[in-house]
Amino acid sequence: MRHEPTHRVLAALRALATDGPPLPLTEIARMAGASRSTLHAVLAEMDAQGWAEKTRAGWRAGPALREVGAALATEVDLVRAARQPLEALADATGIAAVVFEVRDGMAEVVDSVGAGMRTASREALPVGHVVPVRAPFARELAARLPLGEQRQWLADAAGLTTAARDRLEVALPQIARRGWSIERLTPARRELLRMADSLETSGIGALVRDRVSELFVELSEIDVTDAELSGAADLAVASVAAPVLRADGRAVGSVAVAPGRRMTGRAVSRAVEA
Repeated sequence: MRHEPTHRVLAALRALATDGPPLPLTEIARMAGASRSTLHAVLAEMDAQGWAEKTRAGWRAGPALREVGAALATEVDLVRAARQPLEALADATGIAAVVFEVRDGMAEVVDSVGAGMRTASREALPVGHVVPVRAPFARELAARLPLGEQRQWLADAAGLTTAARDRLEVALPQIARRGWSIERLTPARRELLRMADSLETSGIGALVRDRVSELFVELSEIDVTDAELSGAADLAVASVAAPVLRADGRAVGSVAVAPGRRMTGRAVSRAVEA
């Protein structure tokens, strides 16, 4: 048995959500199967709450309803949207590829594709692997943030050295312009990655994770600057990542290839173009 007041509100929402010009009260009442006086009371309350809006031509969706609709329209199913491009990327580059999605302050691998013999790391990062979205990590995402949010991204990383902060101040605008970031690879960093993976599967606490993050900073050269990125540059590359953007320009995740080997700047550019 349906609840009539709820039914009337839902019917009014359904009518207002349709494309087209504003609707007269009579038409909305007909669609809801209710009297004009009843629907007028419903719409008046919806108007007060921002869900409906009265114009000279009739009733239309209010700002609150339009905001919900716009938010839903920008939602991206990254697993579905990225699967075919991810396979094409791994095939074109011969490098394992993954897609990250931002969830609750972490970038989580939601899909991965292994690759062929041209990479030292043919197996992609496993689905469920997470990276914190705080400095110095997820730079390809941070580079797309408004300046105030970039400052917060930096401020949230208490373990950054002054040198690391200065490096990020230089690198972020350059990452934003070129559209991608690089994780550098060193023997110490490779061992730390292995340790981090094993700690992650064992359910480590936040304090341990923070300390591992600090060690990453100490053992890594952060990204590359434009001055370091000549075609002949010899770079030890753990991964190259580019942001995935919504229609409104907001980054919701990233796509990364993980060579795990030395590459020239020219080879990095070819991988990015793929």
